[in-house]
Amino acid sequence: MIRTQIYLPEDTHTQLIHLAKQEKTTLSKLIREGATTVIKKRRGNKSMQQKALDFFANPPKKYQVSLPKSAVELVREERDARGY
Repeated sequence: MIRTQIYLPEDTHTQLIHLAKQEKTTLSKLIREGATTVIKKRRGNKSMQQKALDFFANPPKKYQVSLPKSAVELVREERDARGY
């Protein structure tokens, strides 16, 4: 872990301290949980790998191209032209 310093409003700090005592945990753990929640909310719950897979499975229209033949036909033609 990396140690860092943050500034909290007094009332937020007080509420977190009370909550930590109620839940028998630490202020640091509550702050880490909050940070994780913000990251998931802003990024969505998907990992970078999942986002990349989604992008390639369903690319935006501006990246899509029309082929005169299906991919299978193109591969077969290439294969036959090379004599495989």
